[in-house]
Amino acid sequence: MAPVISKIYIYPIKSCKALEISESQLSKYGLAYDRVFLVIDPETNKLRTMRELPLMTLIDQQIVGDELVIKAGEKTLKVPLEPDHSKYEPRGVTVWKEHLEAADMGDESAQFFTNYLGVPCRFVHKSPDHIRPVIEHAPGVSEIGFTPQTAFADNYPILALSEESVQDINTKLEEPVSIVRFRPNLVISGVTAPFEEDTWCTVDINGVTYYFTCRCTRCDMPNVDPETGIKDKLQPQKTLQSIRRVDKGKKAKFYACVGINVVPNSLTGVIRVGDVLHVKEVFQGERMRTGAAGWSTKAVEVGA
Repeated sequence: MAPVISKIYIYPIKSCKALEISESQLSKYGLAYDRVFLVIDPETNKLRTMRELPLMTLIDQQIVGDELVIKAGEKTLKVPLEPDHSKYEPRGVTVWKEHLEAADMGDESAQFFTNYLGVPCRFVHKSPDHIRPVIEHAPGVSEIGFTPQTAFADNYPILALSEESVQDINTKLEEPVSIVRFRPNLVISGVTAPFEEDTWCTVDINGVTYYFTCRCTRCDMPNVDPETGIKDKLQPQKTLQSIRRVDKGKKAKFYACVGINVVPNSLTGVIRVGDVLHVKEVFQGERMRTGAAGWSTKAVEVGA
């Protein structure tokens, strides 16, 4: 049997609780409403994440009509799912080394996150007019007719990971972890071997071609338990470093790799739980994340 989509997750607010859905429309950012909001430090305008503030993973987010309903502790905040940016103050923000344009969602939302997290916060929404292109190892205009982009995700529009891969990881851990630790968008089941998804290049799902671009390098974010908001000092990162440093590319050889970054060839369409994955192309040679621009199904020579 062919592999299928077994779960779909989006994260409207980067670093907050996963929102499980049964289907998603595609958008210019990958899955609709994924990582379009961000909590930032108001002094530096840099992102705040659950790496430093693990309690962020307990902030619940639900889509109700045209609103995002956010719950933290006993408090609830509602914001427009698609804010009219003309009604908000513009604010430049920094996601890692990239400067992005956003709208500041106001004092009420800032105080909501400040009170819960215990540090000064502002809450912003990605400007729909500011393009953040995805270039590294990604298909471009010649392959898909447009330049792919993302909102506040680390690098790519979509992250895919198979259940079988996490099951294999758990055989190496004293305390098993859930797949949500790795914050995938698309959870796949029915692969023939763990990490088979690493070998895929193009996959047809519901008539849309998904380009499986490169492996996802992992920091210590999987050390945060999404059920408790407690961050372990060592695991599973320590074990992952010993078993999943599998990418010899100069951009990844020092990192554990779990999951694979994905770019769809369409800005419209729908993906659903139960959809079958038809693998069209697999990688030729050893897959290595080098940082090179452009798309290829063949191994790229690794520089010194």
